[in-house]
Amino acid sequence: MSEQQHTPVILAQLEWKEDGQPVSSAFDDIYFSTASGLEETRHVFLKHNHLSERWANLADNATFSIGETGFGTGLNFLAAWQLWRQTAPATAQLHFVSVEKFPLAPHDLRRALALWPELRELSEQLIAQYPTYLASGVHRLNFAGNVHLTLIIDEASRGFERIQLDDPHRDSLVNAWFLDGFAPAKNPEMWSDDLFRAIAQLSAQESTLATFTCAGIVKRGLKAVGFALEKVPGFGRKREMLRGRFSAATPAEQGPHRTTPWHLPVTNTEPPATIAVIGAGIAGATAARALADRNFQVAVFEQGNEPGSGASGNDQGILYAKLSPKPGPNGDFNLLALQFAQRFYRSHCPDAIHFDGLLQLAETEKEQQLQQQVIDHLELDSNSLLAQPVSAPQASELAGVDLNIPGLYFPEAGWLRPKQVCSTLLNHPNIHFHPETPVLGIQQTAARWELETENRGKKTSHQFDAIILCSANFNRQFPNTAPLPLQPIRGQVSFARATPVSQALNIALCGEGYIAPAAPVSEPDKTPQHSFGATFKLKQTDLEIREEEHQENLATLASLLPQIAESLSHQQLRGRTALRAATPDYLPMAGPVAEWAQLENTYGALRKNRKQRIDRRTPYQQNLYVLAGLGSRGFTYAPLAAEVLAAWISKEVMPVSEDLVKALHPMRFAIRNLGKNKAPH
Repeated sequence: MSEQQHTPVILAQLEWKEDGQPVSSAFDDIYFSTASGLEETRHVFLKHNHLSERWANLADNATFSIGETGFGTGLNFLAAWQLWRQTAPATAQLHFVSVEKFPLAPHDLRRALALWPELRELSEQLIAQYPTYLASGVHRLNFAGNVHLTLIIDEASRGFERIQLDDPHRDSLVNAWFLDGFAPAKNPEMWSDDLFRAIAQLSAQESTLATFTCAGIVKRGLKAVGFALEKVPGFGRKREMLRGRFSAATPAEQGPHRTTPWHLPVTNTEPPATIAVIGAGIAGATAARALADRNFQVAVFEQGNEPGSGASGNDQGILYAKLSPKPGPNGDFNLLALQFAQRFYRSHCPDAIHFDGLLQLAETEKEQQLQQQVIDHLELDSNSLLAQPVSAPQASELAGVDLNIPGLYFPEAGWLRPKQVCSTLLNHPNIHFHPETPVLGIQQTAARWELETENRGKKTSHQFDAIILCSANFNRQFPNTAPLPLQPIRGQVSFARATPVSQALNIALCGEGYIAPAAPVSEPDKTPQHSFGATFKLKQTDLEIREEEHQENLATLASLLPQIAESLSHQQLRGRTALRAATPDYLPMAGPVAEWAQLENTYGALRKNRKQRIDRRTPYQQNLYVLAGLGSRGFTYAPLAAEVLAAWISKEVMPVSEDLVKALHPMRFAIRNLGKNKAPH
């Protein structure tokens, strides 16, 4: 079970000294040196991890990972980022992984970082990407120049445990450690044996560390897990500090594992050089872009004539999430995916988005009760940047039209232009787009994959190191992924020309259905129109436009906005149908695909006892991955799901906790079936 929302997050309680420096009220300790926090960071962490020299000697496309205890104000991260820009190759990737039990509120972060004018350019980017809702768990923040921050809101040892996949070889990611945080005398709970074990488990061979403290508890703990230490001069008036190097043996490729390692393919030594993505909807576009940004060469094959030709091709789409009052994978992923998507589209597609607010209205008493539970659980109020409870009069004022029901207002959500988003994401020098080129079949040959495509009647064979199937329900046409339990859901959206009544609506609304505000959506016709709907027809696969579904969409709209629905009903509505692909648990699939025939041989004993640990890995189809099952929230789910997929392929730290990695894994259904004594597929 997920712990993402189990533990209430306590924000840092600060006192501000006369010189503007923050002090922790809880620990009665400073966040950085009163002499010069930035110079202290450079001396302790950058100099004594030898980062300038190591980064200057990195190979092209190399990945370097830093682990940190105590994110605090982010000063260490910004100082490392600044040095990285000055010394590392342009194609290299920096992953900075930091834990923080008591995160700073956004306004406190801004105030603290104002102390460092020379870091203003970087600190403004950090402030812009900083999570609007600091939920317990793992948050991924991406920045220009191949810099990635994985911010873990949790107690230090547990936070580091949550990003381990139970693969001793793959988990050994961290090349340098910044052991920061409040002094052991002030915060002895953090400097625990569990923390030192987690640090060792995450350390790459020859990983280094630096820390401001020479306390005995720290020296003993680090030596016990395999670090060779030496004392060196400290910063300013601090006489000594510690630095060290990890000298323990490289962990073994295989177990013993903590749990049955059904989710783990055998670790390949080299990431793939060339990757094919099948499908150019939002799944394929985000997957291709995540990999292209990591300098992979990506070919995207699309059977339609442009990006977003399938379910991702509506004129307008809304960005929203179904927040949950209960802990668990669905609620956790929705909460994190929405925030990541908001950051992602602002960075990558600013011209295709209209994130000027969204209202999620509670139309029934049951929905109002559910929203109140969400408000209580997430402690949402009128100042929340994630979502704010609003009364019917407040909702009316925000929307510009009369509403008689309350709801949640998402100030940083809204609507977007789906096709423009997909096209923008695929506009990258490392992405080669092949429209009107359906993939007829895929076949593994030795260590590579062969694709057969057709374009204008001509069949062509291509070879790639890896394949990602992002073709929604069409994934089932390939024997390699046919057993995945994807179910088609027909949806029809209606388009109507704006009327004088409807043009008063100024933000997106959703309830039982949705409507986007009027906007010109196509060339050369600049007439403002609304998109609204959409119907939800499980297991129906025909694509003709149905007048009865237009009427169904109007009826759904009338429950929200009766006057607007009536004003739109006097015209001939246009529409579009497409097939969503959904999974049985309504979470997407993002990850590798096993050899179906081998699952029974490896994990058949789960039929008798699904809780037993089977300490073996099952064979996987090498370098075959899936991103699918996005359902009706594709534009919210795809960016973070694609980030998970990219982490599988590039073997980097995951952007979500291990429990969510498993909750998104394509093979989860096969394992559940074995545990229920059913066929795995």
